[in-house]
Amino acid sequence: MQIEVVVNCGAGSVDGTEAEAQRDEIVEAFAPLGVEPRVGLVVGAALEAAVRAAVERGADVVVMAGGDGTLGTAAAALSGSDAVLGVLPLGTFNHFAKDLQIPLDLAEAARVAVEGETATVDIGEVNGRAFVNNSSIGVYPVMVDLRDEIRSSRGWGKVRAVPVAVARVLRRFPTRRMRISADGEQWSLRTPFVFVGNNSYEVGPAGIGARTNMDGGMLCCYVAKVESRSGFARMAFQAATRGASAAPTLESVCSGDVRIEAGGHRVLVAIDGEIATLRSPLVYEVRPAALQVRVPVGSQPVGDPPVGPDAESGVEAEDE
Repeated sequence: MQIEVVVNCGAGSVDGTEAEAQRDEIVEAFAPLGVEPRVGLVVGAALEAAVRAAVERGADVVVMAGGDGTLGTAAAALSGSDAVLGVLPLGTFNHFAKDLQIPLDLAEAARVAVEGETATVDIGEVNGRAFVNNSSIGVYPVMVDLRDEIRSSRGWGKVRAVPVAVARVLRRFPTRRMRISADGEQWSLRTPFVFVGNNSYEVGPAGIGARTNMDGGMLCCYVAKVESRSGFARMAFQAATRGASAAPTLESVCSGDVRIEAGGHRVLVAIDGEIATLRSPLVYEVRPAALQVRVPVGSQPVGDPPVGPDAESGVEAEDE
C-alpha cells in the first residue's frame, strides 16, 4: 500500500518555523506500522495541487495533516478518484476527525490511516467549492474575518483573538436580507445567521454540534429568524439547553440543494472555518458518497439519515 502525507504548514497546531520537526514526528508515527510515507510540506494554494500530484503518483491513501479547511481542500481533489483520505488532526478544532471517531493522538491517527476501515461519506459544495463539515453566512464569517485581523495586528493566536472578535461582532450585530430556497420551501427575511451543514447536526444539553450521520445525502439548512442581539441570544440559549425544537426562531430544513440570494453582489462565507467572498446567489449542493476516508475498525461514524425538516437538529459554527 502506497501512502503519502501532505502537511498543511498553516494549520492550527503546525508552526511553519517547526515544519521539519513536524515531518520527523509524522515519519516516527508511521514507523512502527512498517510504513515509510512520502511527506510533503505545503501551504495555502499549493494544497490541492499536492493532493492531485499524490494521486497521480499512485497513492492508495493520501493522508492530510491539518484542520478542517485542509480536509475540505483535499476532498475536492480526491473525490471521484480511487484514493482514500487519511486524517492526521492537526487543526484547531478537528470536527471532521471527531465526527469520524478518528483519534487526535498523532500515532493513533496514523494507525487508523494504515490499518483502519474505509468509509464513504458525502461532500457539500457551495458555488463549486467543496466542504466536509459546513458553511455559514452572517455573524460567524464576520467574526472569523475580524479574528484574523486581530491576529495579524496583535500577533495573537486564534483562541486568544476569538473573545475580542466575538465582542465586536455582537456590538455591531450585522444582519442581511436573504431569499432562501430549499426542499420546496422559501424564506425571504433579514437574518444574522444562516448555516448549511453537510448532513444533520445535533444540539442540546447532551452536546453541541455532533453530526447524526455523514452519508445521508442531504444538506441541512438552519436559519435564525431574529434581527436583534437579544433575540439571537434567546434562540441560542433555548437550543443549547432544550434542543432545537425548543427554539421557535431557529428554522431548519434538509434538502439535496439550497439556494441563497443575498443583497449585494458578493457575500462573505465561511467554508469549513475558512473565509471566502463568493458571488450571490450561493448554490449549495450535496455530492453523496463522494469521498472515501479511513476510519477506526469497528467504529460507527454515521447514523440513520435525517428524517426530514422537523428532525431535531442543531448548529455548530466554529469549524477549523
